[in-house]
Amino acid sequence: MTFVRVLKELTIRGADDRPPGRSGDRVPGSSTARNAYPRDARIPRRSTEGTVEPLEPDDDLLESLYVVNKVAKRLADEATAAYDRGDVTESNVASARKDALYRTKTEVLNRIVAGDPAAVTGEYHAVHGDVWLLVTVNGWEFHQPPHAFGSDLTDRIETTNSLEEPRDVPYVRDASVERSDRSLEEALRGLAERGVDANDHLARPTISGEHDRLVDVRWACLR
Repeated sequence: MTFVRVLKELTIRGADDRPPGRSGDRVPGSSTARNAYPRDARIPRRSTEGTVEPLEPDDDLLESLYVVNKVAKRLADEATAAYDRGDVTESNVASARKDALYRTKTEVLNRIVAGDPAAVTGEYHAVHGDVWLLVTVNGWEFHQPPHAFGSDLTDRIETTNSLEEPRDVPYVRDASVERSDRSLEEALRGLAERGVDANDHLARPTISGEHDRLVDVRWACLR
């Protein structure tokens, strides 16, 4: 197997090395994007007492999270498109950053739930054969895989239905940012000021591109 072929397979396969196509390996609406929520995702920031440090879910925080979520969806599409045209480097860069943004999203939502579970409601959705948890916080909505929250935090979210009886919903992934004119850089800096740094959620600071070239995937605005 050639080096390039190995890299192209890594672009598609999940971080926990499960083969593509199994339940939980895909972002809703995408049959080829790498698993956006690897099981080795970092746990939320904890205080010296070992408890999760809470975040206040104000509109500024949630708008930044909305932008991060939308850009992650766009990067998933870009990673797949680059892979399909044979651009290994761009595909791996987009995929690495997409995973980091989804991990960032998970940390923020975990810390919101830890701080004020009453501010969060949930509904389980069945989407293309997979079950997702739609989380609503002050009118802002985010889909999460059920395993993205730890069970202790998930149990604190008031849900309208159960994991065993999700609601069937049509889903078309929309990467357009319609609710904010905030740039990704502004959103990332805003989250970093609240203690959530997306660069910390990269699996590694560099990826291997074609011809064994290392590419720095960190966001310069956070360095």
